[in-house]
Amino acid sequence: MVADSVDMVPDSVEPDSVESLCPRCGTFHAGGVFGEACYQARRNARRCGRCGLLHEDYDMPVKWFHLMDKFDCEFYIPDVAKLEMDGTRIKLTDDVLKKVEEHIKKQQTKSTKED
Repeated sequence: MVADSVDMVPDSVEPDSVESLCPRCGTFHAGGVFGEACYQARRNARRCGRCGLLHEDYDMPVKWFHLMDKFDCEFYIPDVAKLEMDGTRIKLTDDVLKKVEEHIKKQQTKSTKED
């Protein structure tokens, strides 16, 4: 019996199109060790298991604007099911905004006492 059709196999495969286990990040992706795919795979591996965000993306803004050392998703997102985003911006609830304001006042008072 002869097959009705034959799948064509390319003569050559470009190395950037083949997914393989990356020795750098330990995931399967194309593009080599230092390519964009490796960068994205490593970046996605650092996502928070609770909220799905990359905390490092929010560390600097909370340090500058809210006087906190690092982004804490349990502080900013008490209920992950109610998380609302506007692009990459987290929409904070009124309760969270109130906590942020209290924290800022506390930190400002603390720094005033130290001066």
